Amino acid sequence: MSSTIAVSNPGTRRTSGRRRGLNRIWSSQEWKDRKAAFLKIYPNCEMHKAVIIKGSSLIVPATVPHHPNRDSYKGHYTDLELSECVAYCARCHFALHKGMRLCRTCGEHYHPWDAHECRHCFDKTHPDIVAKREEYANARKQEQKEIKEKKNAKARAAKRQHPCRLHTVSGKCQKSAIGSQCMYSATKALKQCMDIVLKKREAELAQSIAGSVTER
Repeated sequence: MSSTIAVSNPGTRRTSGRRRGLNRIWSSQEWKDRKAAFLKIYPNCEMHKAVIIKGSSLIVPATVPHHPNRDSYKGHYTDLELSECVAYCARCHFALHKGMRLCRTCGEHYHPWDAHECRHCFDKTHPDIVAKREEYANARKQEQKEIKEKKNAKARAAKRQHPCRLHTVSGKCQKSAIGSQCMYSATKALKQCMDIVLKKREAELAQSIAGSVTER
């Protein structure tokens, strides 16, 4: 009799349980009211406000209260003020959980916390590095193309050399139901492969019969 108990990783069970608990909180009316009151006090995204471009900060409406401390999940999660929550927009909140932050140069794209600017701004200020990167990518692409062409040429040559018509370019035998590799090389197939040997004998027999008929 098979067991109905599902076995899973303890860490996965803890994560699943924590998410179920948070979903119950997020769907409650108490959370919705507290969230609305918090965003009314802090209506703008703090990550955008920290980016100063042309002497002024970026103003984007906040939609999510973010809990910066792990201790908030244990005791004061629904008390947004006591949990030291920070107001963010949905994009910044998602990026924050992915280890990213808003670029302070352009204010549009995100980059890892240990980087100074995003990839777009870096490429604009370092065209020489971009050119070297593209040059390396093109050289790598050409190298892979040449390797592939040599491999295909070798496979085509091997197919032409092999006497069996069932022999594919990849070396598999089309007669095999499971697509197994051919057991014989181009030189050994003429003597050891039974399909080729039988076809060769049939051709020799037909030729001999045709020769005897012409003699008569």
